[in-house]
Amino acid sequence: MQNTVHGESSPPRLSRKKRKRAARPGSNSVATISAFRSKYWRQRYSLFSRYDDGIKMDEEGWFSVTPEAIAAEQAAHAAAHGVPVIIDCFAGVGGNAIQFAARSFYVVAIEIDPRKVKCAIKNARIYGVEDKIDFVVGDFFRLAPFLKVFDI
Repeated sequence: MQNTVHGESSPPRLSRKKRKRAARPGSNSVATISAFRSKYWRQRYSLFSRYDDGIKMDEEGWFSVTPEAIAAEQAAHAAAHGVPVIIDCFAGVGGNAIQFAARSFYVVAIEIDPRKVKCAIKNARIYGVEDKIDFVVGDFFRLAPFLKVFDI
């Protein structure tokens, strides 16, 4: 079966054993990549330029993380407007939070899934910005009424 996405054909189906191994959270090696993730695997360096330094992602992180160049552009735009604090409401594996922190923003990264927060902390450490981000495990919609806006 040929499925052309951006001019590429679908990878062959994995055996049951390989599919089971690919389903492990945090499994990022090329040998354990699922057919679902293969499209994103080819784009891994556009998601995180430091991917080979030990970046961690779960299955959802592969398709939900903002590509690094886009996150960097958003951070540069915010820097031009003098925004001192960023709240990343749905932080996922940390792509946006890392880019904002890399531009010396103070970031509050909120994520409901504790496994994603562990990935985000690890990823922020790789980029050397973990001290500029406060990670919060929680539901943004429940936390939002308690967040305060203030001038610095």
